[in-house]
Amino acid sequence: MTMCKVVICALLAHSAVALLRGHDAGHGSFQYEEACGAKSTLRIVPGAAALLQQGNVPGAGVAKFKPFETVLKDGFLGVDCVKDYMYYSGDKFGDNKHDYKLGPVSNVSIVHYEAFVAKEDRKEMTQKVCFEFCRTVPNMGFFGVVNGRGCYCTPYFTPMESDSSQCDANCEGDNTLVCGGKSKSSVFAMHMCDSTKDDLYNSVRTGMKVSGQSLGMVPFLKRMVSYMNGQGGVLQKKFGAVGDSGAANLMQDMKVFAGKLEHQIEDVEASAKKIGQVYKEAFALKDFKNPATVTKAERIMEGIDETLAEHKDEYAEFDQLFALWRPTGNTAGALKQYYPVMYFVDKEFQDMPTTCSGDRVGEPIFDLDENGCAAACDANIHTCVGFQYFRYAKHMCVLFSNFKTGFYYTGCKSAPPAKCYAKLSKFEGTTLKPNPSGKCDQCFEELTKADRCYW
Repeated sequence: MTMCKVVICALLAHSAVALLRGHDAGHGSFQYEEACGAKSTLRIVPGAAALLQQGNVPGAGVAKFKPFETVLKDGFLGVDCVKDYMYYSGDKFGDNKHDYKLGPVSNVSIVHYEAFVAKEDRKEMTQKVCFEFCRTVPNMGFFGVVNGRGCYCTPYFTPMESDSSQCDANCEGDNTLVCGGKSKSSVFAMHMCDSTKDDLYNSVRTGMKVSGQSLGMVPFLKRMVSYMNGQGGVLQKKFGAVGDSGAANLMQDMKVFAGKLEHQIEDVEASAKKIGQVYKEAFALKDFKNPATVTKAERIMEGIDETLAEHKDEYAEFDQLFALWRPTGNTAGALKQYYPVMYFVDKEFQDMPTTCSGDRVGEPIFDLDENGCAAACDANIHTCVGFQYFRYAKHMCVLFSNFKTGFYYTGCKSAPPAKCYAKLSKFEGTTLKPNPSGKCDQCFEELTKADRCYW
């Protein structure tokens, strides 16, 4: 059997299992673009001497070439952990040149990283470092790493019989990855789909779209932060002065939330600025056959992914806020399902200003009127039983899962609106009046009649 047939048979055996389970053998995969990875099926071409090659294999690694000149591959996939015949008997110029046996068979040779990179320029070995060298070597379809640091490029690989040792050597430059073993190679297949430029532009556009959506919310949110701090500060003093600690604490919660939101805005602005800079760098790149250009493009894409991942929580929370502050659908009439909390305590005082506190559902909601607040409570159908509404400079409400303390003010002739609402379907036919026996689970623990006004 010729060496070529040995290679094809060996890879046929591996193609359905090893390539899909490379990481199970201690091998990772690195793909610069998801579609690229999906296209890398490594189909067998009848009569081909090696896989993934566009030209003739004879002479691979033997004919003169200059590495780091032209990018030929732009992705790699972990294949297997093997004792590679090529490493031991396919090395025409390296340490194993005395055992070289492929001259009369296929006239190919592996190419060592260390043979072409000056000692002072060598990087600590990782799978990516080896790939970025081997992808510039003509007619190479694979690369292998041995003993944590020995990188070589090969047109094909051929498993040999070996002992039970594994690929368990950590990569010299990244101890979270595996780079072969004492006698075995971590082997990776390289593929080229010539899409780095498109991948880069798509990555930048995605980054700009995601960050831009959140950035578009920033002016509105900054205004809300200003209102929260201003309204919160004024009402906190007013309610504190009349001994209504429950309402005063709600204002403090609002100010704390405003501070949290302010930090999120700063993070999103920093993210957008970073991606905006990347946009300029990306569209300044030219000549995507130049290894330095492709490598820079890949680093830009990695940077975008890292930036989006770093700020994904802020983006998600911005979306959630807008879902609350800008509810979909018609909210008109939503308040009809909610009654003033005093309706369930003493109907004589149901039109009086009231405040309440309890266990909060979510963050304070800003810029929604009473119908909007009722709709927000409806959206939290399993937890929300009512809400506290205020209006001063802006509308504001806080959703509750229960009621604990409250005030109702009988001395207000004119004051900014303050009203506590309870959902009719939750309390119809019951009472919320404090019960000293403690046998009423839904009742207020404490409800104070104030013959004065908070304003």
